[in-house]
Amino acid sequence: MTFPTLTRRRLLRGAAALPLLPVLPLASTAFAQAAPAYPTRPITWVVPYPAGGFGDALSRMLAQKLSASLKQPVVVDNRPGAGGQIGVNFAKQQPADGYTLLYGDLGPFSMNAGLYPKLSYDTLRDFTPLTRLLVSPTIVIVPASSRLQTWQDLLQAARDKGLNYGSYGMGSQPHIWMEMLAGETKGRLTHVAYKGGAPAVQDLLAGHIDLMLDVTPSSIPLVREGKVRALAVVGSERRLAQLPQVPTIAELGLPALNVPGWTGVMVKAGTPEPIANLLHDELVKAVQSPDVVQRYTELGLVIAPSSRAEFGDLIRAETARWGKVIHDVGVKLE
Repeated sequence: MTFPTLTRRRLLRGAAALPLLPVLPLASTAFAQAAPAYPTRPITWVVPYPAGGFGDALSRMLAQKLSASLKQPVVVDNRPGAGGQIGVNFAKQQPADGYTLLYGDLGPFSMNAGLYPKLSYDTLRDFTPLTRLLVSPTIVIVPASSRLQTWQDLLQAARDKGLNYGSYGMGSQPHIWMEMLAGETKGRLTHVAYKGGAPAVQDLLAGHIDLMLDVTPSSIPLVREGKVRALAVVGSERRLAQLPQVPTIAELGLPALNVPGWTGVMVKAGTPEPIANLLHDELVKAVQSPDVVQRYTELGLVIAPSSRAEFGDLIRAETARWGKVIHDVGVKLE
């Protein structure tokens, strides 16, 4: 049997008669390597604060929500110290794969840039913002046995004899805010730094310090139990429904001090966009769960998730604002 010789012309005619097929990108062909599923192993949720505080409790509640929705364990890892730097630097050293979430607030995410001249991280360069979680008012509290019955009593005592105040640590929001208060009112306020909010509150209850600025989830129950007295609400435009008798700091004539706290979550910069978007969506869903909303709204907090871009803008603006405040009050840490 013989076969006809295939000439160049006949080959071209044959090719022209074939149906046209779509040209697919390599990634969508059967030969392309499929993107790995996410998540396929446990996720670590880093908290740069000690166990037992507000941030730890919120993190554990949200971690349980994520575990259920992502079908993988989300393990809270407390790494306190150095104004949040230990936890942040640990998260910075992990791979940019979405398996390490970093919880934080305006301290490590914004204020540290103004506090530490040799800060070893840049929040928006080293991390990708996912979402803000909550906006947190704070309350100026004194022991129930304190002679300070009103805000005016506090200001007068600070001017006459001076007062000792506690904070969550050097450079924390309560520390810087109290220094702002001293500057605005010309009072003498002496700082006593603690390793977190819980030990500071314990010393306040024991009468070892005169006052402190504390987050509402910690302070509102103490006010209700009659263990402390609330003299002013900070970071809220109106009086809290839980403490209608307590004036805001703006009502008391100091609107410049009416600055709220906030919390949020980030991942390592370079985390793939689909993973960052998925984590954003899951975090927003978790913080808007009815039981989370009920629990933290009752404690005076505002559930306030944001887009990734909005959270980045907030961090940028807060870094600039607190940088100026820290410069003005003259606090620098090593």
